[in-house]
Amino acid sequence: MVEELDLTSLECPEPFMKVVAKLMKMDSGELKIRYKDPKCREMILEAMKLMNCQVLEDKQANGIFSMQIKKEKSSMDKPNKKVELTGSC
Repeated sequence: MVEELDLTSLECPEPFMKVVAKLMKMDSGELKIRYKDPKCREMILEAMKLMNCQVLEDKQANGIFSMQIKKEKSSMDKPNKKVELTGSC
């Protein structure tokens, strides 16, 4: 199942922030987004690299950008190590 976000009414950086927040909550799956602000495209693509997501589709038609993103569960998402914070600096 592909989830969809219509962000065409928002201006940058809101579409970027909503996409990143949604992907951070997802374990795995596909997300299709639509947005109008071209400034967000590069920001979204950079975030996809950092989050190990795959861009399946990236197109523009009539001033609307459309992107389909696939996120797969990875071992980096859920660390197996416990980190203990002790003392102060």
